[in-house]
Amino acid sequence: MNRQSWRVALVGFGRMAAGYAADAAMAKYYPYAAHAQVLRDHPRLEWKVVVEPDPIARQLALSNWEVPIVVSSIDELGDAAAEIDIVVFATPPSVRLGIVQSLPGLRAVLAEKPLGEDLSSAYEFLKDCSARELMVQVNFWRRADRGFRGLANGDLTDLIGEPMVVNCLYGNGLLNNGSHMVDLVRMFFGEVENFRIIDPGTWSVNGPIPGDINPTFSLRMDSGLIVSFSPIDFRLYRENGMIIWGSDGRLDILNEGLVLRHFPAVSNRAMTGEREIANDAGADLQSTVGNALYWMYENLLEALEMDDFRILHSPGSSALVTSRWVDEISRTVSNGLTS
Repeated sequence: MNRQSWRVALVGFGRMAAGYAADAAMAKYYPYAAHAQVLRDHPRLEWKVVVEPDPIARQLALSNWEVPIVVSSIDELGDAAAEIDIVVFATPPSVRLGIVQSLPGLRAVLAEKPLGEDLSSAYEFLKDCSARELMVQVNFWRRADRGFRGLANGDLTDLIGEPMVVNCLYGNGLLNNGSHMVDLVRMFFGEVENFRIIDPGTWSVNGPIPGDINPTFSLRMDSGLIVSFSPIDFRLYRENGMIIWGSDGRLDILNEGLVLRHFPAVSNRAMTGEREIANDAGADLQSTVGNALYWMYENLLEALEMDDFRILHSPGSSALVTSRWVDEISRTVSNGLTS
């Protein structure tokens, strides 16, 4: 079914919903750092509703963003509930299912991760959405970035050849930021075969999700590639990044995707007949991550208008696979095991 516009309810009005839009430093690099910016700017989205229990946040939605309907709970929507086509969840997962059931005309869900409070509740949420034939897109935003999509679709091997060694850095929790990097690894390198815990990560602060952990671990991919994950203490500085060593060069994806630098393999300057990575001659690639959130919405609208679940960049089914591996790693650490 084609539509000129799609009517949207945004549930939750915290940092990811709108707060990041007020960060002057972030604005230099991320035109679309928060859902509110996309909902305000996208020509095919009609932002009708904010649902938020905090009265201060509700006032911001009214005064700063001029949202027509701002309520403290979904029960206050009345007849307007039937008009919502897309619900965006920027809220903890515990409240989501009841809201979905309260929107009879709903066609799609765009959700921040995690999908559920645990793997079982994530599965149940997706099962209920599937029963209603709702599209579910999960905001693993790197999957929508056009630069990263190009790398996943052949640009990576064109640049550096066959990947041999991959080092990932993350911080502020495996569930919080580590899950994004696990998902990116799946996007670039295929599915995970197994994992191994190297260190439980008791040295590091947990991050914003209660009980989150920061283990050092490795993933073995179905291809045999080994990908290592090491946590960074965000009290010192932030990094969610990846360094990929290939058969013909190296690619650094650092500063949370803002820095992409390619280092080719060249003749070794100190030994005849050998090669080396030109670590002092990197070439910067253009980063496009600032628009990834906008493109996530674009992809969802394309899937809706073509009525084709298969073209979603980050469907719930894929996010559930990432959640399963993160859950298994977390439970293994909790049980004092290594794999």
